[in-house]
Amino acid sequence: MKATDLIKTNNEGVNSAAKLILDAVKDGSINHVAYSAMEVHPKSNDIKYLADWIFFMDTVNFSFWPDEGQKFDVTWNGKTYTGYFAACAAVNKALESGKNVINAKWMATATLDQVNELFTTDSGHPIPLLEERVKAINDSGRVLLEKWNGTFLSCVEAANGSAQALLKIVVDNFESFRDVAQFRGKTVCILKRAQILVADVHGALEEQHSKGFKDIDTLTMFADYRVPQALAYLGVLEYSPRLLSKLGPGKRLEVGSEEEVVMRGASIWACELIVREMGRLRGEDENYKDVRKVPATEVDMFVWVYRRQHAKEIEEKIPFHRTRTIYY
Repeated sequence: MKATDLIKTNNEGVNSAAKLILDAVKDGSINHVAYSAMEVHPKSNDIKYLADWIFFMDTVNFSFWPDEGQKFDVTWNGKTYTGYFAACAAVNKALESGKNVINAKWMATATLDQVNELFTTDSGHPIPLLEERVKAINDSGRVLLEKWNGTFLSCVEAANGSAQALLKIVVDNFESFRDVAQFRGKTVCILKRAQILVADVHGALEEQHSKGFKDIDTLTMFADYRVPQALAYLGVLEYSPRLLSKLGPGKRLEVGSEEEVVMRGASIWACELIVREMGRLRGEDENYKDVRKVPATEVDMFVWVYRRQHAKEIEEKIPFHRTRTIYY
């Protein structure tokens, strides 16, 4: 069976999504997806603090969707957050209370009870995959202490301004970031969390310190479970009836299953097509000739935030795929 039997891209959807993003760049509204525009993200003159905060968050940046009947919600500064933003809020609350959870020594020795307390939710429900998060935190903390002077900033400095160099450092050194799949006898490197870590560092350093990576446009989008849902809603991706029958509440796709790998791979390809279409429009359409180049990482962030902004209508039309995994 061909992958296109499960999912395919739609050229009209690609064109309309490309125009939607270019229009957002043109009118400045895309700035709301910038790293520092997220209120839970740190704003600091301390580059070490930024690097360590981002590294900790992306070490635990996976599988926030709750089991049926549960919630993952955290209130910080009078506002209640869900999902990834709830985890950010929980970390910020801990730091403000004097618990230096982004410190490599704390990470290396953190216990199940400590991590559970860190991510305590308003509703009292535990964070999904708690034991897996403890292992990822412990492993990452030990590697920082053993190889990188106890700080992720050493990794960033060793990359010498290259996104690809930092990506290699992360994948080579930190086990939980090695997101690969087997598909028809071939190894497919998806590397969602490793790439979003690099992109987050780039975003924070570029926006707050003018020290981003020169080759950030070589990264792909970050293949997860929400971006494909939004791409399908926007008409960029088309799900087959067989694939749709496997999605929705109470249904899960196994890690490494054909459906799961195809959905993630199709998301990467779809965002690449959007990038190419934006390039064509910038070269041929007078409306966009002065619009800057937009990399796949920004396409991902735009679509991810778009999904959150239109959550109700998207949920009513397109289900997201549920896969319990540490990789996204």
